[in-house]
Amino acid sequence: MAPGLDLVDGQTGSPDTVIGVAESPNTGARLGDLAATAPDRVDAALAAADSAWACGDGDWSSATHAQRLPGLLRLAAELDARADSLAVSHAAEIGIPISTARLFAGGVAGVVEEIAAAAEGVLAPRPLDAGERRVVRLRLPLGPAALMGSWNAPGFTAATKIGNALAAGCPVIYKPSEVTPQSTATLVEALVAADLGPGTAQVVCGGADVGQQLAASPHVRFISYTGGSAGGRAVAATAIGRMISLQLELSGANPALVMPGADLDEAARELARGATVLNGQWCEAPRRVFVPAGDHDRLVELLLQELRGHTIGDSLEPTTTLGPLAYRGHFERVTQQLRELAAQGEATPSHDELPAEGFFLSPTVVSGLPLDAVKHEIFGPVLAVIPYTSLPAALQAANGLGDGLAGYVFGRDRDAAFALGSRLHAGEVRVGGARVLDLAPGSAQSFWGTSGIGGHGRDEVLEAHLGTRVVGEEDFTLAL
Repeated sequence: MAPGLDLVDGQTGSPDTVIGVAESPNTGARLGDLAATAPDRVDAALAAADSAWACGDGDWSSATHAQRLPGLLRLAAELDARADSLAVSHAAEIGIPISTARLFAGGVAGVVEEIAAAAEGVLAPRPLDAGERRVVRLRLPLGPAALMGSWNAPGFTAATKIGNALAAGCPVIYKPSEVTPQSTATLVEALVAADLGPGTAQVVCGGADVGQQLAASPHVRFISYTGGSAGGRAVAATAIGRMISLQLELSGANPALVMPGADLDEAARELARGATVLNGQWCEAPRRVFVPAGDHDRLVELLLQELRGHTIGDSLEPTTTLGPLAYRGHFERVTQQLRELAAQGEATPSHDELPAEGFFLSPTVVSGLPLDAVKHEIFGPVLAVIPYTSLPAALQAANGLGDGLAGYVFGRDRDAAFALGSRLHAGEVRVGGARVLDLAPGSAQSFWGTSGIGGHGRDEVLEAHLGTRVVGEEDFTLAL
């Protein structure tokens, strides 16, 4: 396995504080060590980012959007040039099927380009109506941004977080997941080749300790974190004393409501699709399926039929449609959660035979569950199917966990399905499907409840990095 790389003030380095073992998700074989950036080097990254901001007068932060744009487009081009390498890294180190990995990696350049194109309108100074006096509303970078990415789609997450922060004028300290060193090395190579300028973009490696160091730093003015709820709460607890801005995308046990009389074939097809995106490691995947009691057995049968269509195998094989879970600790955690859930219902795997080695888990339907059986997100290819006799009771149970990332509704009556979807406590509710891409241009969603702080949306994410300042000539006609 290629060694990991970090990037501090334009200089690459090899993290050398060993924090774990890298293993192939396909075989379990040791690939090398997982390593973290040393604390003093993390401090140097923070100082470099602070210099690039310099209270808003640093080189990157004081530049206009037109001046930043060439750097953003160079970054997009460098990511595009490495899309295949990024895809192979994703497949090899976290088990995403290579066909899926190429789709995600092939889109990272476009993510940065779209952010760069949209930023001009968001950042433009806006004159306010003040007669002959000059009053202007400005949107300005909050300052150095500590960005902490997830492991399930590392290239896409990095492009989104780094692209938005840089477009806003915030110098970046990016901490990817510690379990994706190959993907991280490719990202560092792209950033170096893009030549964004001193201190503009840093990459530091490591686990929770490095994340806490970033969150505690007085140099950091904005934090964006994507990952598990426990990690997000720890970051927020460290940062809240300084009242810095936070964007946290956490977990959700996303509910799906199948209405009486719904098309069960359609529901099964879409639920099975959504539950296996990224091998079931997609934060907005359907997790809890509430179905009328009379349709329960038929839906379970149809779900298993759909799931059996997957070819499970080595993630680097082009015929594979479902690969292994990402790493040993995650595999063990999901397996234990599945055992606990199965104790309350009946667990049926879709595949009887799996590869003998690696972190493979058959897609599994756990049926006949009580309304409140699921307490937490199971971040894998597991569908909990819950029969109900009262739709209002099912809706209450669906909203009962206090999270609110995504939701799904299936019903033949379009108006009734829309009405039900508007009552689900989630930032995005899909009616009749479970796809990954946005429902429409301009889509935006909040992370409701325990699923986080902030939200998704092209302009909304960019604006989270910005503060508003009004500068104007005084109105001396006012009495006060």
